[in-house]
Amino acid sequence: MAPIVGMRRAVSHFSPERRRTMHKRFKDVISKVLSQGISPHQLALTIALGVIIGVIPVVWGSTLLCALIAFFLRLNQAVIQAANYLTYPIQIVLYVPFYRMGAKIFPWGSSFSNKALFAGIRNEWSNKILIFIVANLKAVSAWLIIAPSAAILLYLILWVIFSRIPRFCPERQSP
Repeated sequence: MAPIVGMRRAVSHFSPERRRTMHKRFKDVISKVLSQGISPHQLALTIALGVIIGVIPVVWGSTLLCALIAFFLRLNQAVIQAANYLTYPIQIVLYVPFYRMGAKIFPWGSSFSNKALFAGIRNEWSNKILIFIVANLKAVSAWLIIAPSAAILLYLILWVIFSRIPRFCPERQSP
């Protein structure tokens, strides 16, 4: 127990000067992204797609999908990948709800349980590979049902927020 507490202290403890420097760098990066001539529409679309693709219940595929979508739609690669990476914890949390929803829609195939997951992670994964494939297909099917409406809703919310930022609307900036 003691090494974990010590590790937690070492990781979470930064000097005030280091925190200010990190905060300034973060603000500079955000400011540069927002001032690159990207419109509120493009920024909202990029972040919405990055978040929605980022929660797809396939761990290996979100980075590649985001890169391809950004390339073909000519969106900002850095912003879409940042949104994708920031949603990774949400992707892990949403895997089980997506699987359960998919299992209700498609009740065929063998069931996927916590026991099967932990057995697969430890050492018996070769015997459980078909169960994992079926579980992923069910989870992705639920994501495909939810993703379009969630993407539109998120895009609209972000577009309204970004269109109100003075940097995007020169007529709103004070002289």
